[in-house]
Amino acid sequence: MKKPLVIFIELKIASKNRCICDIVEKLYENNITITIYTEDNKNANQLDDLLWTWKQDSFIPHVIAGSGNDLNDVTILFSSESMPETQAIVLTDPLPAEKLISYDMIIDFAEIYHSDKKQASRNRYKELRDSGKFDLYFMQLGAFLAKQKISLNQTQ
Repeated sequence: MKKPLVIFIELKIASKNRCICDIVEKLYENNITITIYTEDNKNANQLDDLLWTWKQDSFIPHVIAGSGNDLNDVTILFSSESMPETQAIVLTDPLPAEKLISYDMIIDFAEIYHSDKKQASRNRYKELRDSGKFDLYFMQLGAFLAKQKISLNQTQ
């Protein structure tokens, strides 16, 4: 059985939501279904607005889970009670490993612009590595976005 792929994307500045839009666009272009997880409704609404407006020439259909709309290829989630069945999850906030194991690809962030966030990122990486249940990679955002094809099996 293949292990879920966890990619830690390095963030040098506090622009996570804009980076998430770029990552979601890349995954969506590769026909990968996506959950975007955040801990609060306010950030879910910010991501919802940003996905509509961050690029004039880009359109990524999406829904906020629980909004009454049917689930889509891209779902923004702000509660970990009922996780959508998608291929990938992009984390704005951490989730325990047991919530991540059902995804083929997990995108997390190494937030190196702040010492506390950097340490928290390292702790998450170590927890996932030590569980032995995930294949972990570290990438620059530009390298991830430059890939011609995103595969759920590997980072090549």
